[in-house]
Amino acid sequence: MTALEEPKSSAVSRLEKAFVFNLPALGAILIWSGTAPFSKYALTQFSVLAYTAIRPVVGTLILLGFLLWRKQSIRVERADILRLVVIGVVGIGVSQVSYAAALSKTSVAHTVIIASMSPLFVAAYRLGVKRQSLPGRSLLGMLGGFLGVVILIAGAGHSSKTSIAGDFLALVSAVAWMGGTMWPAPMIKKYGSMKANLWMFGSTLLVTVPIGLRSLPGVVSDPPSLLAWSSVAYAALFGMVIGNLLWQRAVQEVGGARTLVYLYLQPVGAMLLAALFLGERLSLIQAVGGILALAGVSLVRKD
Repeated sequence: MTALEEPKSSAVSRLEKAFVFNLPALGAILIWSGTAPFSKYALTQFSVLAYTAIRPVVGTLILLGFLLWRKQSIRVERADILRLVVIGVVGIGVSQVSYAAALSKTSVAHTVIIASMSPLFVAAYRLGVKRQSLPGRSLLGMLGGFLGVVILIAGAGHSSKTSIAGDFLALVSAVAWMGGTMWPAPMIKKYGSMKANLWMFGSTLLVTVPIGLRSLPGVVSDPPSLLAWSSVAYAALFGMVIGNLLWQRAVQEVGGARTLVYLYLQPVGAMLLAALFLGERLSLIQAVGGILALAGVSLVRKD
């Protein structure tokens, strides 16, 4: 087989090795970089409970419609239903509700930086519970990457109001998302990303719909703007469906612990998008933080 006949999967693998990073994880982070500001805008017109109820409904319907359109079975083994429901409720549902609530109470910057702490929780879990040793390069990459995010946000000079309650909710989201990343791997390997995510997204409705039901009439009586609805659509289609599919593919390729480290890049992506589309400029201190975050991901990826 000549180089021109090389399979696409092999070519993609070579590209990823050449650039060190994992492309699906980077794709998810690029998508999620816009999710926080879009969601923050939507929450100016939606209540937190209405937003958290509507978003997973839209995401679940998109996945269900796609699978039915492709005439794929959505059945899973009875023994796996409880596991998928727990992952959906705790790993995704609690994480998403806490994240949206944090955005409503604290700044985007605080929410994003605290959400990026998941890799440190994984490291602590591996050291304290599993009694596993961490490679020095991985540990250095995790700590260096987190330091980069801290420097990046510290240099942003934002004026948004923050609160301890909002920061605590962001911390809850980070802990829950650790489970949302690590737990689904066996189910995704068994059923594929789309079917497993359909069941997990559907399970989040057990949390989001009951707590948001009372807020939905307000959406009808005082309808949000088209731009606010577009923000919800982005968060559902791209942030929830496509972003999660890419994220879980990355978990299958490089493992949950390494994939979580890419969360360090989310603030970098958000500020780059702001520079491109809003005309904002990155300061020198922000550039230093971005380089540290990139270097941290690179160190962990190489182990």
